[in-house]
Amino acid sequence: MAHGGDWVTPALYFKEKNVATYAIDLRWHGTYPQHNKGGKTFCHVNSYEETLRDIDKFYTLIREKHPTTPIFIIGHSIGGLNALHYGLTIGKDRDIKGYIVSSPWLKSVVALPKVLKALTKILVKIVPTIAVKPTEVLTDVLTHDEKITARHHADEAAGIRGTSGSPKFVVESEKTQAWVIDNLKFWKKYPMFVVLSGQDKLADNDLGESVLKGIPGGFVTLVKYKDNYHENFNEVNRNEIFAKIWDWMQKLI
Repeated sequence: MAHGGDWVTPALYFKEKNVATYAIDLRWHGTYPQHNKGGKTFCHVNSYEETLRDIDKFYTLIREKHPTTPIFIIGHSIGGLNALHYGLTIGKDRDIKGYIVSSPWLKSVVALPKVLKALTKILVKIVPTIAVKPTEVLTDVLTHDEKITARHHADEAAGIRGTSGSPKFVVESEKTQAWVIDNLKFWKKYPMFVVLSGQDKLADNDLGESVLKGIPGGFVTLVKYKDNYHENFNEVNRNEIFAKIWDWMQKLI
């Protein structure tokens, strides 16, 4: 449901370390409708392969602007799923120093009722881009930072933050989640810093911890904050998290 501006928090922290941060609004997110006639702001993908190609174009743009600068990919939630998917596919052949992943959405904690799940499989064939409201609204349990929660609500009211998803998104996400889980054991080459939250109402962090700890080769550095809600990078202890990430980054640069 988020947009690139939601992650101004790490950008401001790392700016003080002379690190540049770039963020994009992926298709159907944030400012996308302003540049695409008839577009919507909601969770939808035609396919995660299309998203991979978009991410790779973004990587190429940044690499052209900074031909010798170390690049780290940072992703939260669905962005974390996208980052892992990219690192296992197109990203295997790119010049990347490491991956930083927060609460990767490898499995949803919010289970769809059986009737709705069956209906989704029908709708995806008939109206794949219809906007469907979620059965549970989680805006108030994403972070303990009340100012950021208020900003989330304001962004929803302004239409820059999504409040619904498509049947196609549900079906494609489950397929990609399963593929990433099955293939993480083949992760190679890139160090990874993972931040997990203990009070996550959206992503199954226990599953994420189990799968990510199973990556061989000592690539993964994992920290877990038992009291955090889903959005670690927007939580009240975010600067502590960023400091640990910065220490890890410096060892790789």
